[in-house]
Amino acid sequence: KYFKIEGEEHLKEAYGKGKGVLCLIPHTSAWEFSAIMPAILGYETSAVSREIRYPALNKSIIQLRESRGMKNISRNKCYDKLIEVLNKGECLIIMIDQDSKKIRGEFLQFFGKQAYTPLGSARLALETGASVVPMATYRNKDNTYTFKIHEALNFIETGDREKDLILNTQRYNDEIEKMILAEPTQWVWMHKRWNTTPKNLKNIGKKEKRKHLIKKN
Repeated sequence: KYFKIEGEEHLKEAYGKGKGVLCLIPHTSAWEFSAIMPAILGYETSAVSREIRYPALNKSIIQLRESRGMKNISRNKCYDKLIEVLNKGECLIIMIDQDSKKIRGEFLQFFGKQAYTPLGSARLALETGASVVPMATYRNKDNTYTFKIHEALNFIETGDREKDLILNTQRYNDEIEKMILAEPTQWVWMHKRWNTTPKNLKNIGKKEKRKHLIKKN
């Protein structure tokens, strides 16, 4: 009644390979729908998410997600769990279009500016052979939605692991840009995407090091 699905054949093909699917999703209109849609369509799906500060609200949001078949994974020290999910051949929802200082990343191009971007999605693809499939939800003028799934991205391999992580993550940023530009007003522009800079990231590293030394002593 409310949703039109475009491009499911791309997800079906990637899922059929049995190596897992990294669902590359931006925070466009109704991104919570994007996260649960693969599960609603019948694909085993997990998603990694940052906990909301208010426990009751966090619990409620997780229950709503799981009621639609999506399995929620807390972001804290979850890498091994993510590998396990992909090795089972499941879909894994990832969203790398927001700023986060606590995840290993690199400053890469995003809308013409340097944006600190997590490298974890490329690392997961490299280590598991999972397909990376871009997809996004858009709100239509009649208040219905379109969930659009794009073709899987070929993994760039040069033989240099660190270079591959950066090259592929930059490609993910480029694909996210394209999905946002399809409906520019529907992305979360109020989020401070470019808040982290090389200077303040360095200062954070110094603070964390001091905290570690204080605890140790």
